[in-house]
Amino acid sequence: MADSRIPHVDRPSVVLPALFLAGVVGFFGFHRTGGEWLDFQVQSWFWDGKDWLIPKDTGWFHRLAYDGPKVGLILFSVGLLWSIAFPALSPTWLGRRRAVYLFLTMATVSLVCTQLRNFTHMATPRDLSVYGAVAPNAWEHLLLFDAKPEHYPSHAFPAGHASGGFALLALAFAWGTASALRRGVLIGVFFGGAMGLYQIARGEHFLSHTLATAALAWLIAACLARWLKPCEVSSTS
Repeated sequence: MADSRIPHVDRPSVVLPALFLAGVVGFFGFHRTGGEWLDFQVQSWFWDGKDWLIPKDTGWFHRLAYDGPKVGLILFSVGLLWSIAFPALSPTWLGRRRAVYLFLTMATVSLVCTQLRNFTHMATPRDLSVYGAVAPNAWEHLLLFDAKPEHYPSHAFPAGHASGGFALLALAFAWGTASALRRGVLIGVFFGGAMGLYQIARGEHFLSHTLATAALAWLIAACLARWLKPCEVSSTS
C-alpha cells in the first residue's frame, strides 16, 4: 500500500509550534504558574545535594553522550552539503531542494537558539547557589521576566546543545508523507530529548530551557518548509 500524502503538505502549521512556544515562555517565565516548581522538581532527580548525577566534562561517557551526537550531526550536515553541491552523485531519495531545506533548518535552529541566549539572561543550575555554586560565581534563581542584576549569567535559555537534535524535526516536513512525518517527529524528539536530558542530568540546563529549544526548532522547521517547499520537487531534482 502506497504511503499517503499529507494534505497541504507545503503549508505545515506554524500556529501550533507558536502556541507551544508561547505556552513554554508563559508557564516557565512567571512566578506562581507552576513552571518554576516543575523545573526544580525535575532537577532534583539528578542532584544528590552535593553533586550532579553526571560529573561535568569527564570520562569516556561524556565523549560518547555529549561529543558523539555533535559529531553525528556535523557529519549529517556535511552529507547535506555534498548533496547540495553534487546532486547527481547524491541519493535519489534526497534531492537538492530537500537537502537545502534540511541544512538551512539545522543551521538556523542552532544559530537562533545560541544567539537568543545573549538576550534572555538566564542561568544554568550550575550557576545557582542552591545547587552548590560558590561566590563570586553563585546566583539566585531568576525567571525569564524577572529583573536581572548586572553580570547575571546569560548562557542557558534556550538550550544550545539540544538544538541540533531538535532541528532534526525538519525530517518530518521534508517528504510530505504520513510515515515520513511520524519518522521525523520520532527522530527529532529522540535525539533532541536525549541531548537535552543529558544536559539536565549534569546541571547545565533546566527542563524549561530544553522545551523552549524544542518549540523553536518546530517553529523554524515549519516556517522554512512553507518557504522552501521541500516536498514540491521530485527526489531527483
